[in-house]
Amino acid sequence: MSHRKKEHVFKSRLFARQQLIEGWDQEVLNQSCILIAGVGALGCEIAKDFTLMGIKKLILIDLDTIETSNLSRQMLFRPGDEGRPKAEVAAERLKEMNPFIEIDYYFEKLQNIPLDVYEEADIIVAALDNYNARLDLNKLALRLKKPFVEGGTVGFEGHVQIVIPEGSGISYGNREREIERVVNEELWNLDETQYPDYFKALKKIEELEEEIERIKREKIDPVREEIKKQVESQFDDKHAPKLLNITPCYRCLVPIPPPDDKLIAACTLKGLPRNRNDCVIKAEVNFEKEFSRKPDLRNDDDVLKLKELAQEELEKLRERVFEENVPPEKKNALTEEEILEWKENIRTTFGPDFQFHEMENILGNKIPAIQSVSSIIASIQSQEVLKLLFRTKGRNIGDPMYPPYINYNGVYGQFDMLDIIKREDCLACGKIEGEETIHLVVPFNADVGYIFKALQLIEIDLNPEEWMITNSITKEIAWHPLIPQFKDPTIKLNSLNIKNNDIIHLTPLGKAREQFEIKKYNAIISYM
Repeated sequence: MSHRKKEHVFKSRLFARQQLIEGWDQEVLNQSCILIAGVGALGCEIAKDFTLMGIKKLILIDLDTIETSNLSRQMLFRPGDEGRPKAEVAAERLKEMNPFIEIDYYFEKLQNIPLDVYEEADIIVAALDNYNARLDLNKLALRLKKPFVEGGTVGFEGHVQIVIPEGSGISYGNREREIERVVNEELWNLDETQYPDYFKALKKIEELEEEIERIKREKIDPVREEIKKQVESQFDDKHAPKLLNITPCYRCLVPIPPPDDKLIAACTLKGLPRNRNDCVIKAEVNFEKEFSRKPDLRNDDDVLKLKELAQEELEKLRERVFEENVPPEKKNALTEEEILEWKENIRTTFGPDFQFHEMENILGNKIPAIQSVSSIIASIQSQEVLKLLFRTKGRNIGDPMYPPYINYNGVYGQFDMLDIIKREDCLACGKIEGEETIHLVVPFNADVGYIFKALQLIEIDLNPEEWMITNSITKEIAWHPLIPQFKDPTIKLNSLNIKNNDIIHLTPLGKAREQFEIKKYNAIISYM
């Protein structure tokens, strides 16, 4: 037997069990490519699933390197892999599982990957732990009209969302079910003068439960049928484009992204630590001042020194809180036991002394995680990707999940299907174009100039000479580079009557109007 024939026989036996599934066609997988952004706990599981199912090609993207704490949840990595790029190691291990698979991997930021890499994929999968990266990937999937499957976990909970962009060519949703949904909406909006019998019938139903069936048959159903006929006649033109073959996108669920951790850290450094996390962030800065370099979290001695500095900040925090709550005159009236009780309560509030592992968890913005939940969420993602993949090739092995969002609570073993709504005002998939809503955390004494610095921290680089800032409520100008009286970067935001959670608008001027895709940033200001 020739080498090619032996290979064919081996592959046939390798994937024999899944080919027993009704409607299965192994050629779908033999011709398909999936892009997985994030090769952590979820990404490893999903990549493993499709490698074992015989996918033709995987594209793996991850900017991180392997850490010891990854080894308890990310089965593609082993002791000794620490420090190596996740995507590279994952590609090696996956090739061991399936020598026939093609794998491209990128140790790079999502935003730096060439567009044609994304275009090659049939499905884009998000297995990320970063909101901004999810939002960027969501925007990219919408732009390329690629199905997008997103998932995440926190402790014992997790979620999965499927996103079918408009124009993807994927069939999604049930026509009859959506007609019934629209009928119910129309019934809620009926004019009482137009259908008096209908509304009288509803009142009778409330009053006379024993007559419900008769009243529905005589008064309700005829109106429902009339409305249903109206909806059916208009559905394909009026409602189908918004309800069939399209889902809400990730941005529909997160209209206002949470503040970037870099901003929170920057604000912490300008003031005194207020909690445990602040103490560790301050300790990192103190470490850099003392040693003229950042701490290496893979170096035990660096971590121990960092822990020592963080503990010093924690002790100062406890003492400050005690002094603020127990002034000298009150302290003199307390017994030793009462003073100890006060200090113990403060200790309980801010937590015990620091442990070694907290340095990496806090500085790395680590999310609580356990492998059992990661396996569950990744399996759901893989299953939804699989069904969508068959649909991209014109085959059907089952409907994608409906509604397109599921939440899992591992404490109660409960799955909740959430009927999420597509927002017409969504900045990613709605009708609003050229706007972006962001969340800026600033120090309480921040000035106008700090706004542009904060934007740079989250990689939005705006030239102050080309942008205007206005208060969305009062419409007053806070910054205008062409008007001298409004060109003072040292003016404090609170003196401009910009309060906590107020929104300011940043709009481009001159050449920036033509150069920027974004025509307005809506920035929510939070003081810290």
